[in-house]
Amino acid sequence: MPEVVGEYLDRLCNIEMRMAGLVRGTTHRRYDVARRVQGHPLTYLAASKIIENVHKGDFVLILTGSGSPLWLPWGETDGPLGAACLARAIDLGLQAKSVFISEERFLEPIKKTCVAAGVSVLPKEMVTKRNHAAVFLPFPQGEKGARDRAESLLDEFNPKAVVSVERTGPNEKGVFHTQLGTAKEPDTLAHLHWLVVSAKERNILTIGVGDGGNEIGYGLIKEELKEIGLGSTCRCPCESGLISAVATDVLVSAAVSNWGAYCVAGCIAHLLKSEELLHDAATELRMLEACVSAGAGDGHYGAQILSVDGGIGYECNQAFITMARTLVKLALKEIQREY
Repeated sequence: MPEVVGEYLDRLCNIEMRMAGLVRGTTHRRYDVARRVQGHPLTYLAASKIIENVHKGDFVLILTGSGSPLWLPWGETDGPLGAACLARAIDLGLQAKSVFISEERFLEPIKKTCVAAGVSVLPKEMVTKRNHAAVFLPFPQGEKGARDRAESLLDEFNPKAVVSVERTGPNEKGVFHTQLGTAKEPDTLAHLHWLVVSAKERNILTIGVGDGGNEIGYGLIKEELKEIGLGSTCRCPCESGLISAVATDVLVSAAVSNWGAYCVAGCIAHLLKSEELLHDAATELRMLEACVSAGAGDGHYGAQILSVDGGIGYECNQAFITMARTLVKLALKEIQREY
């Protein structure tokens, strides 16, 4: 049954909703490749690995936050909500501690989103003594010192997993790209991919959740995507495509990164037999309102409106959560039909 639930949560989070003018008709193709390479429902695989590796009192590093300094100076609404949902599930279900790491400018919307989800913002020394709280740390922008900072954070927290939700990763030439293939200015970004690279070297579980091929995690299927012409070209002089070269142990490919993270939490809820580990529709709206009020915007509009990834409004996101939670709720019930 767990893989069956994962199968349909995978299908739910890969329903593509895109406006004309954006890249369309590719979500299911990326998913099909990721599923073929990994062999199991992606959300189930991520959830089962988290449960297997993370235990009471352990730390999990969560990487999120994306957006250009001009159009999205405080980040976008895709990423923080999914990350907060996972932190909530990890806290309630496993009694483990989340450490959020991002650029300084993205931290306030991430913090406010987590508080709306029921996860408090506290220093490490307090988080180790109580539940329902997380640590939030800035990471310096630019390549200089990034690897050393990553190593020091891994030394300090000794995490049992590093989870990336909607974080851009560099391609094979070290160039960061948007989903449309334009280059990002590297000095405006925290090079968080070093946390994933270093974690893999230490045999720490790594999970990437993304929706465009340019995020951390897609290095796992980079060559397969290029073979079918997805992300093999870009709109910058590097001529190496937009696909991230940073691989994770598990890749969850979704239509919207938040949705992928929600469905991983849904699988955690099913495996731990508690639908409450996935937040409800009222909490979804509260999280989105908090994220936007703190400065985050829709990633395609660059505006502070209650939508995600190009006009997917709050009503749709609430409906998504209701469907995912209902799927989990019904899967945990048993009925004897007599006719």
